[in-house]
Amino acid sequence: MDKDKQKIFVIFNATFIGDILVTNVLCQNIKTFYPDSKIVYVVQPKFVDVAKYQKDVDEVIGFDHVNNGGFYGVMSFIKNFPYKRPFASFITYESDRNMLIAKLIGSKHFIYKTQKGMRIFLSKEKYGMNSYPQIKDMFASLLEPLVEKVNVHLPIQYNPPKSESTMYKKLEQIASEKELVVICPTSKLREKDINPEMAVGLIEKINNDNKVPLLTGAGEVARNFSKGVRELGCFDFIDLIDMTNFVDLANIIKLSKGVISVDTGTMHFANAVQKPVLALFYYGFESNWAPDETLYPAKTLSNEVSVDVVYDEFLKLVNN
Repeated sequence: MDKDKQKIFVIFNATFIGDILVTNVLCQNIKTFYPDSKIVYVVQPKFVDVAKYQKDVDEVIGFDHVNNGGFYGVMSFIKNFPYKRPFASFITYESDRNMLIAKLIGSKHFIYKTQKGMRIFLSKEKYGMNSYPQIKDMFASLLEPLVEKVNVHLPIQYNPPKSESTMYKKLEQIASEKELVVICPTSKLREKDINPEMAVGLIEKINNDNKVPLLTGAGEVARNFSKGVRELGCFDFIDLIDMTNFVDLANIIKLSKGVISVDTGTMHFANAVQKPVLALFYYGFESNWAPDETLYPAKTLSNEVSVDVVYDEFLKLVNN
């Protein structure tokens, strides 16, 4: 189909892994109501692969708003953006910059999840943003100004190519003999995280169960966490911190028996590849972000509990 005759939908999302993954229900609804449409996703360059392999995403364009988000960077992005006058643009979070870009590329419909900033000058389209408690459903309902009620009873889906990395192939060999268990103990907010003592207890239980614990994460907080685990005398785990890209991570999760994760992107990746995940919510917001147990093989624990309870619940989940 000639792109000039297609309805082009542009999704602007300048945030992080989980926020990008949960917009997939919006993408699936767009294709349901507009099956011949093209969905173009705009994200930070480092997150291109998070959007690229989602179900129903057709094209991903990186925009480095951190280094090139000034006036000339924005003007250059608009000039080079290949889809002028799209049928609709969606702004998932408050971003005057993305709202301005959506306006200047000539979006016919301009729908946003914000009641603040420049939106009062750029668009008069209304969106009932408080209709749904779950974030994925709220994002999906961005489409509702254009259609009848969207279908929110859909799981997010992520379909990456198989990883060809040396690390993944080594893990495949290990997984042929022992089950792998992914632990993601850290996030971008310390209050969400488990403590190293909890991780040590989980690692010991996983090893005693003749399984192999994999510690995942990225960045300084995760590196310090791994160091803290070792300082407690625990070394019997595979440390994957700062060792995986997003395609690797999704493939490793698929290869594993299941995931134990705090509220962060790894939890959403587990949902998106339909792998069991025991989600630990220590900071609240379960109603907004916790996995829907009717859509995913998942269990949420929202109180401080013992290592025994966490691992027992994990075993119930993966053996169900």
